[in-house]
Amino acid sequence: VFLLATVWAPLCEESIFRGALYRHMRGRAGIVVCAVGSALIFGLCHQYGPVLVFPVVLLGVNFALLRESRGSLIAPVTAHALHNGTVAIMAYSVIRLIS
Repeated sequence: VFLLATVWAPLCEESIFRGALYRHMRGRAGIVVCAVGSALIFGLCHQYGPVLVFPVVLLGVNFALLRESRGSLIAPVTAHALHNGTVAIMAYSVIRLIS
């Protein structure tokens, strides 16, 4: 599960949302519109509900800005992997602590 969250998910999701979608949108609109638009779709696809969708959208905006500033997917994939890894380790630690 840890490898899925820290390797597979970042590679797949960043390829789709920042590699294909953001790049496609960027050829037609400005940075802010594309970053927010691709991030909204990213957030809604996670289906976390209305309370948790906002933080995921903010992550998506940050990943899009990394994509724009670096010109490649390496930075957003790395940031996504580090985020997912941190969340996974924290969740695992809390579960171990309460059980």
